[in-house]
Amino acid sequence: MTKKATGVRTQHPKYDKMLPLWEKCQDAAEGEHAIHGATTKYLPKLRAETDEDYNARLARTPFFNAAWRTISGLKGMIFRKDAVFEQPPALEAYLQDVDMAGTPLDLFAQDVAEDVLTVGRAGVLVDYPPAVEPGATVTVAQAVRMGMRPMLQCYGAVDIINWKAARVGNVVKLTLVVLRESAALEGDDEFAQESETRYRVLDLFEGKYRQRVFRINSKDEDEQVGGDIYPLMNGAPMDTIPFVFFGADDSTEDPDSPPLLDLVEINLHHYGVSADYEHGCHWSGLPTLFVFGMQPDSDNPIYIGGAAANCVNDPQGHAEYAQVDSGFDALQHNLASKESQMAVLGARMLEQQKSAVEAADTLRQRAAGEQSQLAGMATVISLAMTRVLTMFAQWAGVDAEIDYQLNRDYDVAGMSAQELTALVAAWQSGMPGASGPNVYALMQAREMADPSVTYEEEQSRIESQAPALLGTTSAEIQ
Repeated sequence: MTKKATGVRTQHPKYDKMLPLWEKCQDAAEGEHAIHGATTKYLPKLRAETDEDYNARLARTPFFNAAWRTISGLKGMIFRKDAVFEQPPALEAYLQDVDMAGTPLDLFAQDVAEDVLTVGRAGVLVDYPPAVEPGATVTVAQAVRMGMRPMLQCYGAVDIINWKAARVGNVVKLTLVVLRESAALEGDDEFAQESETRYRVLDLFEGKYRQRVFRINSKDEDEQVGGDIYPLMNGAPMDTIPFVFFGADDSTEDPDSPPLLDLVEINLHHYGVSADYEHGCHWSGLPTLFVFGMQPDSDNPIYIGGAAANCVNDPQGHAEYAQVDSGFDALQHNLASKESQMAVLGARMLEQQKSAVEAADTLRQRAAGEQSQLAGMATVISLAMTRVLTMFAQWAGVDAEIDYQLNRDYDVAGMSAQELTALVAAWQSGMPGASGPNVYALMQAREMADPSVTYEEEQSRIESQAPALLGTTSAEIQ
């Protein structure tokens, strides 16, 4: 039985509940490499199957990555138009590099949206490096040279391991957030890259926002790295933790179910059926030689096509091939059925649905009227990002009203359910540019693709972009 973590490594009960689902969705989105790497987690061994036979069967089994292609397609729908955001002039330079790692705001927002589409959760910390010495004051020019400026750090769901919220006065506030990070270590070898896991603790201590960083020492004990940090905004301590949750349904601390979980489950079932189909084709679909009238001879084996011939003691000597002609129809139908189910499940993200009006202060995704699930998710991300950028601006000393709105016009109102399903099926099948020429033309007609970009140009653009890997940007260790 695994020992339950204690101290700074303590995980929230809802984290423990959701972690298997998050990992499953991340593996599916990462694709065949991750699915094969998980071995028996997604492809159990057959009875009495040897390791060698299992590894061979695993290598033969393809993974039809409908999950990532759907995520990529839906993200493309959100970001097919630029976000509506009037950047305050004083923030323009900062927003070209929001995380002090060279990431502009639009790409940062895409990374957050990808996490939300994949697992239904992400978190953003608005941070500001402390002065070199406690109580020290610096000029604006000195702060810029020293890298003392607000920055954003995105954390994936699996790295937000614990949290607490409580009523403070008349407001429910976060009182604790524990974030897992990877910190680079310096060693004797200048070329070696070593790191260790650390834990950044954000809490309210005596009403003031505090940061602490911990590592696990050689005795498996919590050990604080550096001292307590009390970030200041406009020279005064803060009474709020500047951390914002992003979810599929809201931006509260409670995790939402991954929005594409049903599709991922079907995708993994499809993988299991693919394994059966490929296994059957390998062992039963290939022609197998039977030789009648002779005994097997290990010194003189017969190799034709398969590994060896099957020798049968029969006085009427002859040879013939045995081959399965149509023994896999059921498996092929099963595969096609699951591919259709995945297309339908992906299309449901674009279908309009009734939504109830809910309190804005909880950042619920359901706006008045009708909207798709994807549009609702874009609403949540927009509201949460507005909160993040408002804190970012305040920390930069910029007094401006912030309103950040992602595109929610997907122009699918005139599309039938069959057209939506066909569009998503095109994504999932991996057609370049999210579709073939005909589907791409449909996307242009529906204003889901730039009418000035040709199919060939879009195909070239897609092929030149490497798929983004899931992960988080760890905050700089103070």
